[in-house]
Amino acid sequence: MDTAHQFHYFSLCVCVGFCAGILYEIFAFIRLLFQCDKGRYKFLNVILDIAFFIGFSALSVLVSYAWGFPDLRAYMWIGYGLGFGLYLKILRRILAFLEKVCYNSFAKVLKKAKSKKKTSVEVEYDAR
Repeated sequence: MDTAHQFHYFSLCVCVGFCAGILYEIFAFIRLLFQCDKGRYKFLNVILDIAFFIGFSALSVLVSYAWGFPDLRAYMWIGYGLGFGLYLKILRRILAFLEKVCYNSFAKVLKKAKSKKKTSVEVEYDAR
């Protein structure tokens, strides 16, 4: 194995782990939209977790193939974990806040649209 490039491979694995965190955020947003923690969509949590791990596996294999990584080594998995951990500590809170702001504003718009539709139907009914 080429020991001169191990640090480069490790740093790429950290970047892949960070990107996996962003991929996880996409699935977390889907969970928020469908409110998977409540109600009848709890099975969707399992499906989204499986989809995340398949996506993460595909991402790591694609990067391994594109950059010509050597055999699978333990430091690569450590790099993936470190990158994901860095994402959780640095960017997760910011994106989670923005995610909730977008969701709440979208919910308000839907609520206003439903109330306008309801009042227009009531006015139309009263006119008859």
